[in-house]
Amino acid sequence: MTINSPVWSVKYIPKTLSEICGREQIKFQLKEYISKKNFPHLLLTGYHGVGKTNIAKCFAKEFLGGSYESNLKTLFADVPISKEERKQAGIRSTFSTGMIGSRAGKKRYIHPFLDIKVKPFVQIKAIGEIPFKILIVKNFETLGQFQQGFRRLMETYGSNCRIILITSKISAIIDPIISRCQILFIPPVEYKNFSDFIEIVLKKEKIKINEPALRVLYKYSEGQLNKAIDILQLSAMISTNINSEVLFEVINSDSDKKIKELLKPILKGDFSAVRTQLRKIRREFNYSAQEIYKQLLDEIIKFPFSKSIKIQYINYIADADFRSIDGQDDDIQLSNLISKMCLLSEKF
Repeated sequence: MTINSPVWSVKYIPKTLSEICGREQIKFQLKEYISKKNFPHLLLTGYHGVGKTNIAKCFAKEFLGGSYESNLKTLFADVPISKEERKQAGIRSTFSTGMIGSRAGKKRYIHPFLDIKVKPFVQIKAIGEIPFKILIVKNFETLGQFQQGFRRLMETYGSNCRIILITSKISAIIDPIISRCQILFIPPVEYKNFSDFIEIVLKKEKIKINEPALRVLYKYSEGQLNKAIDILQLSAMISTNINSEVLFEVINSDSDKKIKELLKPILKGDFSAVRTQLRKIRREFNYSAQEIYKQLLDEIIKFPFSKSIKIQYINYIADADFRSIDGQDDDIQLSNLISKMCLLSEKF
């Protein structure tokens, strides 16, 4: 399981389904697909950071065997499209012949992600003796209205390629996609499985942690192994005998402090500084938008604002959180939130 890497969360990434921590029922179902050499399109859903992508990759590699390198592809639906890719998609756009009314004769726009990244992979048959290729698409909900176009590709090229869609917002996935997929909910790791896995890491890294501290680590990380291992590695830099006090020192310094520092440029109304700092935090700590909303809410409640100001800030956060759950782009919603907060700060 281990590889030569100084970062523990990378070092202990599972390479097979058997190495996946817990989730026995999910692993059993996926191994059944492997034994039958066939499976439907899959939709993996669950909380952010719960391990959906690792499970999908381990399954795909075991299913494809030695030919996985040429028959497996992972795409991120939320990665911005380059200027060149947009240009290529524009060239490939065709004039509509079936439309009537105001849309008649207009160019049929094809989303660059579908036309440039997805279609070239799914339309070519698998190389080797395997029945079909596998395409993994992360953050699928961000495609929004273009999910319909993706559905058509699934139907047209289903015999060439099976799709594994990954999302933490199943409410943002359209019904035609859901009806064409087997849905697998990936639950958080249970404490027993979590403690067994952490024990393996402790032995290999020659460090110790007492039971109360282990329970604190589980509760704070919410069963997310990557997050827990990162905190464990930072704690090991302080002491090789980790207790709750060491953990709290790391936890308070690695996240809450960063979010608290966001309030300084917000109070100054410096939108540009807040946006730059927020993007850096999300990149370094891999926070979801919902984690940012929750931590901002906690800090605002603790901060000595007036009652009316607190209420307005909380309303802004609640509105951004609602729009994010509804399937809108997280970066846009976060930018909208901090712009409102900065404008409010300028007033008082």
